[in-house]
Amino acid sequence: MVSCRSIYHWRLIFEEYGSIKRPPSPLLGPTRILTRGLITACRTLFESDSDLYLDEVVTWLAITHDIVISTATLSRNLTEAGLTCKMLHKIAIECDELLRQEWCDSIRTNFQGDGLEFVCLDETSKNELSYAHCYGRSLAGERAHLTDVFVQGDRYSLVAAITKGGYIAVHVVEGSFDSFEFYNFVAEQVVCAWHHYFEQFY
Repeated sequence: MVSCRSIYHWRLIFEEYGSIKRPPSPLLGPTRILTRGLITACRTLFESDSDLYLDEVVTWLAITHDIVISTATLSRNLTEAGLTCKMLHKIAIECDELLRQEWCDSIRTNFQGDGLEFVCLDETSKNELSYAHCYGRSLAGERAHLTDVFVQGDRYSLVAAITKGGYIAVHVVEGSFDSFEFYNFVAEQVVCAWHHYFEQFY
């Protein structure tokens, strides 16, 4: 049973905010405890040992860097820096030598051409919340160099198709790509560009 006091309280909130739920307080503590150097160190730690739990990283930060942080705050800091669960999962998969060798074997077995039949597509976005590039390019057996600072005020997304001979199609939008725009890019630009590129050799 709801008391009259509760209804009166909800009514005052609704008249003030237009909703019975009061918005969160704008008074928040510091959102970033870990510095850029520590975020990079955490990424390197996950690359070398992908099975770590957050509480183990908390202990490592306390012992190695004298940083006291909760698992919830650590999770939020990692997410804000771009080290989401999806990203950490990707790092773990890339460190799996068995899966990497299995993929290389499948390429050697199922494809006997000279590499012209491969077209790689990738999307990247940039806004002022990201402190650095998440990905880079380097020679085989070497690590890509971290490029910092890379800041823009507005968010732009770029998708590109690259082959053995170089880029064949690119498309840039303000904001983010949705599935319809990505499909149109592949169907209208990549397919036509690939046919034109492939006809040069065959």
